[in-house]
Amino acid sequence: MAFLNSAFDKVFRRNKDIWKTDLFVVGVFLLITLIYLFWQPKLPTREEIEQLTYHFGSIGPLAIIGVIIVETVIAPIPGAIIPIAVGALYGIWPGILYVWIGDVAGSIIAFWISRKLGRPVVEKIINSKKIDHYDKFLHRNQLFIWLIYIVPIFPIDMISFVIGLSKISFKRFLYIVGVGFVLNLLILTFFGDQLITASGTAKMWYAIIIMVVILVTVSIEKKVFRKD
Repeated sequence: MAFLNSAFDKVFRRNKDIWKTDLFVVGVFLLITLIYLFWQPKLPTREEIEQLTYHFGSIGPLAIIGVIIVETVIAPIPGAIIPIAVGALYGIWPGILYVWIGDVAGSIIAFWISRKLGRPVVEKIINSKKIDHYDKFLHRNQLFIWLIYIVPIFPIDMISFVIGLSKISFKRFLYIVGVGFVLNLLILTFFGDQLITASGTAKMWYAIIIMVVILVTVSIEKKVFRKD
């Protein structure tokens, strides 16, 4: 147990600067989106993208799932980016399946890390006052838990750690994330898919909505992230 706590201490100590990386990632993503809007006639079609992803075979989906799990547990980044990107690459289906597996698996790992290693480890990631705040809120209104996993603007990875500290059973947690992620990821992969398949003004509006969702997500996550 001491070894695990030491290992997580080394990993999460680096997370105090993670938001600088997050902002960089978001900035690059938004820049790519803007370039996309201006250069869309030269971008690949859905058929061309499908041919590209076909060549990756099973490696592509496995890599996506692995990246989602790692970013959820170790280095959280704004959660909306990956589902949108996967939706653009693979479409709503099977894109939603790949992201769902990764998000559920990552959330389960975060839950059990928190439950087994305890609050000292979680406090390396999340401000202790925020842990208390969300813990009280979760006990007062469990509908909030459903909203967190359904509406794609909340810091799901952070909340999974907090729930692991609560008295909520793993069975109930698994049910909520399993069902809640379906609608959440359906929305995000749909937006990603529309960046490729929509045309004209519709594509522009989808891009604007995506940028707003990502910026709102970053703003909300920043408020619950640990500050030294």
